[in-house]
Amino acid sequence: MRKIFIVLLVSASSPLLAQKWSSEFGLNYVYAKPIGGMGRIIDRGNGIGFNLGAVNPHQRFTFGIDMSYVQYAREKTKQEYNLDDGTVAPMEIIVSNSFANFMGYTRWYLTTKGMVRPFLVGKLGYSLFSTDLSVYDPDDKDHCEPVDDDVLYHDGTMIAGVGAGAKFDLRSVFKKLPAGRFYFESCFNFTQGGQVRYMNSDADKHMQSGMPDADPVMTQFINTQTQIIHEHHVGYLYTNPVQMFELQFGLSVHFLR
Repeated sequence: MRKIFIVLLVSASSPLLAQKWSSEFGLNYVYAKPIGGMGRIIDRGNGIGFNLGAVNPHQRFTFGIDMSYVQYAREKTKQEYNLDDGTVAPMEIIVSNSFANFMGYTRWYLTTKGMVRPFLVGKLGYSLFSTDLSVYDPDDKDHCEPVDDDVLYHDGTMIAGVGAGAKFDLRSVFKKLPAGRFYFESCFNFTQGGQVRYMNSDADKHMQSGMPDADPVMTQFINTQTQIIHEHHVGYLYTNPVQMFELQFGLSVHFLR
């Protein structure tokens, strides 16, 4: 009786053991278009993202992580800068505004096979907005290494998103590729989150008035002739909930086991 039980147990578990999970990896260009109150301050952003997920044996669902980095403003000026050794020299001051999203995601593929595989996606995670100041030597045309850098301000909040997209098997174009391995994919997402404080060095060009909740952000520089330290305006600080549409497209690979 015991031997029969063992045989039945092995027979029942064999199909489950044979079902193996696979994985997918994607690298995408990201175009972000804020809306609502944030859309009045940030026009658009461009960046890069990647996702890495585990695909269930039936290739119907994927669970993984999704990360992206988007820059939405950048301003370059020339100022006299007081270096750490006490000397003063003309430098290029670059203020960049960006955000990074760190999210977990789930995809539901509406079809498991075929040249085109549409899907729905849900995401949940954290968004970090940051403004960085970098000081470069103007003689260093490649900006290989900043003379000095600092984070002027950063803040974050929880976010959630939903979207839809499709994967296109590249074998339909490149016949020598294996089926179901390499894809071109595109996805359209809507992201909603909590309140976040952020800067935009470009916003004052067209939003200088009518924003009572905007606080100016200054940083200090020195005049080489008078040795008087003065403050230089680098942007405004705003508060809004995160709301934006995102368009992503790029390449992905399905790793079979």
